[in-house]
Amino acid sequence: MGKSGKKDYALCMQAFLSKHGQTTAHHSIKVEWKCEDDLVVMIFSLQKRDASIWKSDPAFSDDWSKNWGLWNNDVVEAFLQLRSTPEDLKAPYLEVQVSPLNQPFALIITEPRKTFFPPANLSFTTVSHAEGRTWKASLTVKLPPDLQGATLYGGFFSCLSLTDGRREFYALEPNPETSPDFHRPELFVNLQGL
Repeated sequence: MGKSGKKDYALCMQAFLSKHGQTTAHHSIKVEWKCEDDLVVMIFSLQKRDASIWKSDPAFSDDWSKNWGLWNNDVVEAFLQLRSTPEDLKAPYLEVQVSPLNQPFALIITEPRKTFFPPANLSFTTVSHAEGRTWKASLTVKLPPDLQGATLYGGFFSCLSLTDGRREFYALEPNPETSPDFHRPELFVNLQGL
């Protein structure tokens, strides 16, 4: 802690997410993040380039443990993985999401698409505000004890809808295959030293 009584965060880092695939991107997405010890603060700034509205479903709640399927609407996501070594791709990772209506979701993944569970205890807050073509979302996560490790790796993602119903997928490091796949720890980057 500094003299002001506030925590001193590591240098704030930022990046723009890249659209998966070769078609024209209809959104611009910037993410900024700060890390200190077990606290991660992420701020997503999104801008639509078309006139479509943000796709949300008010049926989802403000309880992250009850929002299975939230990703079928517009969401921003972060996958956070603490590794003891850079090669530790099998370490569990935390997935957190939020919608334009400030509806959160969280899950711990131990094996992509096979083994996952909701965190037993999670300190996770979100603030999300969408107006017109602009959406800003903030996610703050205190990493749970079962994810403690040496270096934070991860990725930032977004699933967004277009007026015609098609979906666009964005990632900090998009996978090279035709179909988007966010659950690729080998594409996660060192979030403390990008």
